[in-house]
Amino acid sequence: MRRKTARFAVSAATVAGLVMTAATSADASVLLGIGQGAGACPGSHVCLWSENDFVGATSGSKFGAIASNQNVGDLGKLQRDGALWTGMQDITSSVVNNTGNAICFYEHNNYGGLQFRIGPWEKWPSVPSWINDRISSFKYC
Repeated sequence: MRRKTARFAVSAATVAGLVMTAATSADASVLLGIGQGAGACPGSHVCLWSENDFVGATSGSKFGAIASNQNVGDLGKLQRDGALWTGMQDITSSVVNNTGNAICFYEHNNYGGLQFRIGPWEKWPSVPSWINDRISSFKYC
């Protein structure tokens, strides 16, 4: 009887782990073109804009702004099918962290190079000049 109970407990834990993984994956999102202003950043997301003061580009081939609730290892790979947007690689000038965690922004893809760290709930209308237009990836840190 103990073996059956132990196997059931292990099986139940495995199923619970799979359900938690699926729920986490389903909740992950990257939103493209979120709009202007720090208030456009959804709760539980990190937001980046191409211009100072939480303004996105209004013309051109780049995103104006994005929001994500997951790590992004290559901002250049975010793209829209078709016409206008190709990514946020090396164009970020302002950021909002609407999460309860610190966020680290990196100069290179896959979290390499210079690092700029901001705390939970911070808003930066202008990132420091040494990282302005150089952010290529970010993650929770």
